[in-house]
Amino acid sequence: MSPSELGPGRCGSVLASNKGRIAFLLGNTLVFALGGLAVKAVSLVLMPLYTTALTAGEYGTAELLNSAIEIVLPLLSLGVVEALYRFSIDDDVPKDELFAGSLVVLGGGVVCTGALCALGSVLWNMEHAAAFFVLFCSVCVFKATTQLARGLGHVRRFVLYGLINALAMVVSTYLLLVRAHTGIEGYLWSYTIGYLVGGLVAFLGSAEYRLLAPFRFDRALLRRMLVYSLPLVPNLLSWWLVSVSGRYVVLWGSGLAAAGLFTAASKMPSLINIVASVFQQAWQYSTAREIDSPDRGAFFGVVMRGYSLATLSVAGLVIALNRPISRVMLQAEFAEGWRYVPLLMLVASFGVISIFFESFYQALKNSGVLMASTALGAVVNVILGVALVPFMGPWGAGLAGAVAYMLVLVVRACDLGRRINLPIDRLRLTYQLALLISITACMSFDGGSWLTVVVWVCLGLLATSDMTVLTNSARAVTESLRRRSGGLLRQL
Repeated sequence: MSPSELGPGRCGSVLASNKGRIAFLLGNTLVFALGGLAVKAVSLVLMPLYTTALTAGEYGTAELLNSAIEIVLPLLSLGVVEALYRFSIDDDVPKDELFAGSLVVLGGGVVCTGALCALGSVLWNMEHAAAFFVLFCSVCVFKATTQLARGLGHVRRFVLYGLINALAMVVSTYLLLVRAHTGIEGYLWSYTIGYLVGGLVAFLGSAEYRLLAPFRFDRALLRRMLVYSLPLVPNLLSWWLVSVSGRYVVLWGSGLAAAGLFTAASKMPSLINIVASVFQQAWQYSTAREIDSPDRGAFFGVVMRGYSLATLSVAGLVIALNRPISRVMLQAEFAEGWRYVPLLMLVASFGVISIFFESFYQALKNSGVLMASTALGAVVNVILGVALVPFMGPWGAGLAGAVAYMLVLVVRACDLGRRINLPIDRLRLTYQLALLISITACMSFDGGSWLTVVVWVCLGLLATSDMTVLTNSARAVTESLRRRSGGLLRQL
């Protein structure tokens, strides 16, 4: 089916014919949501504590160190955690040999990180090197144990481990930052405690200690794992540059305090990232499952329309409510960070649409365009950030991110339109993005009541921009809830 064939009149019938596949996708999304939301949302929930207990400079330093884990881990571990999860799904792979190979690579990453932290502390007087090293070790423990549990099919336990991690992080943050006033060290140690507690519970709860067999190391299996994981590293690093490098560019161009404000403001758009990341875990499986289906285009097109409507509408709502939300989330000297939230939310919206397309390349086992598009976005983001931040401050970093994400989105959409004949309603998507840009522009500055009216009118237009998908999705959810409630009543 060509893109033009999937018009508004066909969307309802296509949705009806794909009830089973859509129900399967939504069911998986719910499962992953229960485990993933707690961990991903915990930093957002803790924002009032962070902005109360830390200065802008301290928070900026702490977040920069924490964010560095995202690049250090895949680089020094060769992406082996991704391979651990993927290969643990296969029945023919010996789990003890798989675990042993993963631990060997992770152990090498720990040694390298420890050496780098020691050199940084001795030669360059790097502060918080020890806390950073322990945090890295705890992340390795948590990632390895929970991803293995997930691959072994322990879905409910996987959910529980995420909840335990979140709870431990909340408690330790309160004790170390609010009660003990330990500053940056307390911030890093609260994350460390959360990851260690969650990882150790996973290790014991899923009986992974039974798989500890250091002498069952299989070189051939490890080679297969690395062939799978190594190509993912450049993509992960490029994506990190796109999403996080703005904080470091602001630090370079505008100072530590501005970096703290920019980083604090960037936590708000994580709302949309949280929603999207939960969906993506389920979407990856569905795309791999349906990529060879003869009617894949119709199914993918319907999901694309529903996804863009939901994510962009949520983004618009958060932007519209930015001021009251920021008053709660951004305390004291962080209060001025509200100005950057709308632009950063727009950046995040471009990002989640781009990530939606990423699953198709994983399903096709074609990482060429995936890595090339992400690398292009990373280069553009860094170059524009360096050029704009000295003159525009954090605004320059936000604008650079918006251009970079939009570029990635356009490249992937055009390529997939040809590669798998993906039906993208470009006119409708452009209309939705234009409305979101308008909301962003109105809410980025102090304005009168008339601007508020314009914002809510645009939000209404955005939320109702695809009535076919909206009405049919409402019917599907209502029907699903009715069936589930009926089944529960029969059990009672």
